[in-house]
Amino acid sequence: AVEKGAVAVLTAKHLDLPDRVVQLMVPDIHHALEDIVPYFYDYPGKKMRMIGVTGTNGKTTTSHIIAHILRAAGHHVGVLGTIHALIDDEELPIHNTTPDVVELQHFLHLMAERGITHVVMEVSSHALELNRVAGIEFDTAVFTNLTQDHLDFHKTFENYVAAKAKLFQGLTAGDTVKGNKTAVVNVDDPYAKDILAACRGNVLTYGVEQEADLRGSSLQVELKKSSFHVSGPFGSVDLQMHITGLF
Repeated sequence: AVEKGAVAVLTAKHLDLPDRVVQLMVPDIHHALEDIVPYFYDYPGKKMRMIGVTGTNGKTTTSHIIAHILRAAGHHVGVLGTIHALIDDEELPIHNTTPDVVELQHFLHLMAERGITHVVMEVSSHALELNRVAGIEFDTAVFTNLTQDHLDFHKTFENYVAAKAKLFQGLTAGDTVKGNKTAVVNVDDPYAKDILAACRGNVLTYGVEQEADLRGSSLQVELKKSSFHVSGPFGSVDLQMHITGLF
């Protein structure tokens, strides 16, 4: 790195480098990056409306439906997902379900520079546990469901649930500059109670089996389409969609 022109190095131990190279000694590289990188990019995650979608299944579908609705409402929308990043219609490759803090802040900076107003982002339990989302102020947190998964990383299911809950605890924690925070929670999931216990501020529940703020009924799921009835505070509406599946 120094041979290629680096003038400073962030390091956890002293290195044998020329005197002209500044060495920034920190106890933990990853914790240091969580502070440095969002600052370097001027906190793009505080400038746009950030919608985080978490859960074992349904994150990608849910994210793209939310993005589609926001675009139809006239907003400039970015998507950060498992397979790609979208800045309006432009597609960029991505390497993790949620990129590391450097790549993620770089993507968000690009989006803010391009005039994106809303970002819909898949947020994995790994990213929450490893704090890859450091420096991002989420405005909406969505919970889809939780099934036995990723226990190779989290070791216990309790740890897995706790990692997911961090997204909801963070909605109103710390140095927030935006208002109107909302948690959106699937109350049909048996672990919804743990997620709801972590929520502060506005909560919007949804479900089919349980009583919820938004409740689906009369579901007809066919090979290439689905239809259902939704009732909520706004009244009720019948929806027909050209996608299939219970989600």
